[in-house]
Amino acid sequence: MKTYKKIFCLLLAVFSCNAFSFSEQPYNQGYSPERDPFSDFELAVKDAQKNNTTVLLILGGDWCIWCHKLSSFMKKEDSVRERWDETFTTMKVNVSEENYNDEFLSYLPEPQGYPFFVMINVEREIVGKKDTGGLESMWGGYSVSEFNQFIERWSDYNNSVIE
Repeated sequence: MKTYKKIFCLLLAVFSCNAFSFSEQPYNQGYSPERDPFSDFELAVKDAQKNNTTVLLILGGDWCIWCHKLSSFMKKEDSVRERWDETFTTMKVNVSEENYNDEFLSYLPEPQGYPFFVMINVEREIVGKKDTGGLESMWGGYSVSEFNQFIERWSDYNNSVIE
């Protein structure tokens, strides 16, 4: 009987840790060179229309240390992630030696480092870009307060578009 309790507790812990990944869409699961960013973008725009959010592209790759830090930050900071999900429909775009996605990236501003954010409204217009260096803390990670300010700005943008 104790074995079943241990297994149940282990499964509960695993599913609790992965709860964030269950809410993700295929287009924001990771930086896959095999994904088609044009198809993913159409899905992201549909979701953004449905949820009254702005599409936020994250340009990066599995090779990018700061991209991994961003993913860890979002998984760890529940309050930031919740506000982020209310404001943005996030889509990851792979930029790597395996697939630079040159054609898709030709429609976007030139990245000034990685990860790099591009904000697009539901009319498919680029409405902003952000080098994530400004969101870092001086302690070697990302800053909760900087992210909250960034999210607030775009939350205000979404609300002004809806009105």
